[in-house]
Amino acid sequence: MKKMNFLKIAFTFVLALVMTAAIAQNDPADYGLISTDGDVSYVTLDATIPFYVTPDANYHPTWAAFSTNLTAGFTWNYYTDLSWTIGTELALAITDNYVEITANTVGSYPINVKEEAPAAFGGCEDATGVDFTVNVIAKPTADITGAAANNVWNTTTAGHEYYICGDALAENITIGITETGVPAALASYAYSVQKRVVNINNLGVETGAATTTTPVDRTIATKNATATINGGTEVFTTAAMPVVGGLRTKYEFTMQKATDAAAAVAEGIVSAVSHKSDYLTVAGAGNITGYPFTGTVTVVYIVNPAPTTGPIYHIPTTDFL
Repeated sequence: MKKMNFLKIAFTFVLALVMTAAIAQNDPADYGLISTDGDVSYVTLDATIPFYVTPDANYHPTWAAFSTNLTAGFTWNYYTDLSWTIGTELALAITDNYVEITANTVGSYPINVKEEAPAAFGGCEDATGVDFTVNVIAKPTADITGAAANNVWNTTTAGHEYYICGDALAENITIGITETGVPAALASYAYSVQKRVVNINNLGVETGAATTTTPVDRTIATKNATATINGGTEVFTTAAMPVVGGLRTKYEFTMQKATDAAAAVAEGIVSAVSHKSDYLTVAGAGNITGYPFTGTVTVVYIVNPAPTTGPIYHIPTTDFL
């Protein structure tokens, strides 16, 4: 068995101050028993999540979450099952019964934690401890793909750019989400799609003002649950795409970050797991992470009016009378 004992790790004074500040940012109301979730906690690769171990009430009768009311000398030891190494796949930063775990490698990592009394209290360590598992999953991403099923389109770029003569019937657009390792129950995502309609000239240059709507609006507050392992999909309709004003018309559908994301949040998708994984960052007044979309983020349909044949001119015979 491998063991990580806080007393055997040489922390600098500066790090100790940083850890104390991080603990102070935590809100006990945000925590729930890990046993309720099958003793498993999910975290996004490269993120850091916090845990705390409830201390033995006999030895710490006045302790409350994130208080300093711990009896001195007690330690919390973390053990692996030898399939992974603390400090490699996961990094643990421990302050008494509080630990922040950083996910360095995708995988499933079982941990056993045991409270240990100091010599003055007999030097005993809990014989059994508590088992839990940290599942590190891949960063989420998403792409967008248009269909050409309901009209006879000409294709500029398959899945992303089409054109036709005349009004077009509605087509379906698919958002494909990938978050490898996420269970169906936790597959939930925030993103949006902007629909933009604008006239263009013969060179494809936009003319006049565009109109914009948001046909897909999956906010961070009300994520879309796909209920699908490893991500899932969402399909939405373009609605009918008529020629507007008798001019060439471009219908543009662009994946964007959630409409309730802060301006500083990068363009991209947010998942329930990645949102949770940003807990410490947000608690420290930082922003959640937007994970970049994959490939081309826009689907374009161009509908062209049928040309109108103009009047014909000739050489009038009357000019030669």
